[in-house]
Amino acid sequence: MGLETKRVALALVERVAVSVPKALLESIRKYGVLHPILLKEVNQGFYNIVDGRRRTACCRELQVETAPAIILPGDVCSELIGLSEHYSRSPSPAVEAEYFAALLKSGMTQQELADALGISQAKISQRLALREKLAPDLFQMLKEGSLLATVAREITSLDANEQVKLVKSVRKGQRLSVKYVKGLRREKTLAALDLVPVPESARKTCPHCGKEI
Repeated sequence: MGLETKRVALALVERVAVSVPKALLESIRKYGVLHPILLKEVNQGFYNIVDGRRRTACCRELQVETAPAIILPGDVCSELIGLSEHYSRSPSPAVEAEYFAALLKSGMTQQELADALGISQAKISQRLALREKLAPDLFQMLKEGSLLATVAREITSLDANEQVKLVKSVRKGQRLSVKYVKGLRREKTLAALDLVPVPESARKTCPHCGKEI
């Protein structure tokens, strides 16, 4: 079961100095707040913002008195505050994965989270898959920026043992790319079918389109 969205008086919400994007301001002027603000209750009836600082600032500039909000349980908020700051400054795939996972601990469903953040539920699923399916060393590489998200998505299709071998290869100097990982998957498929891969030197390509024939 998800968390309830309710209207909260902005007079009870903390004030944070942030820039107000003109496009967001005009959107809220025309359509209102489409995605609920995520709040943490700090004192009875008073709230800190976990996500939605710019939306809140726009509402105040437009003299809107209330906004839709979701009040998050206190037991997950301490983790969320730090992640929220990081997510706002640098929304990398790894940071997004950790932030989404922490928010889901509050009891929100993936669709409610998508609605609150204004993103697709598919994006949330993709980011969570990176966190859940990547070996810890590879996820750390993703966090540090030494592993591209496109390559990481390909790696999630490899099992744990294959990922361990991949980490060892990286430590020996192997550079990871989508092509390299797809090659590993192809070799695995051929091995499962008890087939021998065609050597690079024996492969033929079409002289017009360059595709393998």
